[in-house]
Amino acid sequence: MELRYSVFNPASTAERILVVGPSLGGDATQQWTSVAEALKDQTTVVFVDLPGQGNSPDWNDADEPSLRSLALGIIDVVRRVRAQFGELPVFFAGLSISGATALHIALEHPDDIRGVAVLCSAAKVGESDRWLERAEQVEVSGTQQLLEETEKRWFTPTFRAQHRGVVNTIMEGLAASDDPSYAQLCRALATHDVRSDLADIRMPVLLIAGGRDASTPIENVELVAETVPDAELHVLPEAAHQVTVAAPGDVAALLLGFMSRNERPFRKEQADD
Repeated sequence: MELRYSVFNPASTAERILVVGPSLGGDATQQWTSVAEALKDQTTVVFVDLPGQGNSPDWNDADEPSLRSLALGIIDVVRRVRAQFGELPVFFAGLSISGATALHIALEHPDDIRGVAVLCSAAKVGESDRWLERAEQVEVSGTQQLLEETEKRWFTPTFRAQHRGVVNTIMEGLAASDDPSYAQLCRALATHDVRSDLADIRMPVLLIAGGRDASTPIENVELVAETVPDAELHVLPEAAHQVTVAAPGDVAALLLGFMSRNERPFRKEQADD
């Protein structure tokens, strides 16, 4: 799977790299720039877009519609970034579907990443039948039909009223998504369920939840926090699903602390102490 990326601060001399991924129907640059601005002096930040979103090519039908395929694409980006910037510690932070993918990365690619941050996501997201229904719906009628309801789930009423321009920009990312690619990402979410594998993760995991996120029930996030051996959970009480947009300063501070604590390689024996 080919995914495209861009470096927010390419002239950075920071000693760590953070690769960040967007939500389903989101543009990484739009969703993560405010966080990247807050981190730019301490971290080289890399935006990676999902298939058919932002700058990435549409979903290649040769790729299985699974988050495992998406994880492989992100790891390819991580390796290209490391070749560009050298052997620095690399972390991955994903919002929503990218956060779910982060758990697959933690399970299947522990040698490539020092730690992952899962934002507004969990080991299982929604119901499989609903994702398959949405996939078919979008292939017939496009993502435009999703805008009104998605906006209500992504942002609180107060944020929508006070930051209309910001909300409009984020929603443009959803409207611009390639419909068949979006449908394949829905099918990937339909098969996502790593609840039985969480105890096998041997990597630091940061969980950030929105206290008003109707898309990701907090009990699902707590399950990950309670089961992964080295996980920590932080809830941003006034944020809904788009925490990187609604609370970028808080997200940046949590990510910076997490990376600072975990820059050394994480060894299995640490989890067994």
